[in-house]
Amino acid sequence: MNYKECFLTFYINGELITLHGETSDLPSLAQFHQLTSLHATDSIAELYVIQIQTPKVSTHHLLELPTSMEPELAITIHQYKNVFEKPHGLPPIRSHDHTIPLMSGNAPVKVRPYPYPHSQKTEIEHINAEMLSEGIIQPSSSPFSSPVLLIKKKDGIWHFCTDYRVFNAVTIKDSFPMPTVDELLDELFGAQYFSKLDLHSGYHQILVSPEDRYKTAFGIHQGLYEWLVMSFGLSKTTF
Repeated sequence: MNYKECFLTFYINGELITLHGETSDLPSLAQFHQLTSLHATDSIAELYVIQIQTPKVSTHHLLELPTSMEPELAITIHQYKNVFEKPHGLPPIRSHDHTIPLMSGNAPVKVRPYPYPHSQKTEIEHINAEMLSEGIIQPSSSPFSSPVLLIKKKDGIWHFCTDYRVFNAVTIKDSFPMPTVDELLDELFGAQYFSKLDLHSGYHQILVSPEDRYKTAFGIHQGLYEWLVMSFGLSKTTF
């Protein structure tokens, strides 16, 4: 609601509605029966009564968007709000899954878990349980084992990382040239609008090939687990 510009905006039935009021500082007084009379004689096109009530239905399905956002953009975001929801479970099967070819003649890589303070131990248990419930990891009996690290992000949230440095050293990597930033900007020449999407847990949206999952095993104090989706830290491509 913007009292200065005299308009009220609300979202209903998949559409953003904006009502504009009189901007005059000296509104004329009118009784309700006068307004209904004007409406009955077609002197005014439409008549609305606005009442403030406590919502009786849940509004959890509505996204929290900045009030300064353009209405057209807000409608588009609400229309495709499922795109912005946190992914759950395994990603769909695609034409290419993540495979892990290893150099011949190497024994299974097994690195002992790193020591970590008790405070991180509790956090590792919590994150590991959450990943198990989401179905992106599973208990393992693999001969491989890589250690785990917790890295704190700028927002204070712990990031669960598997240290695959030793494992990556025996992985056969693809050689695929990645475009530079300058090349990508050249491709955008002449465009008027630019947008970007930051995928939530982007690595977790790539399936690991079933025959290679045992190679991703990581060890914590609770036991051994392996990834069903690609983990941050796995090497695949050289530049």
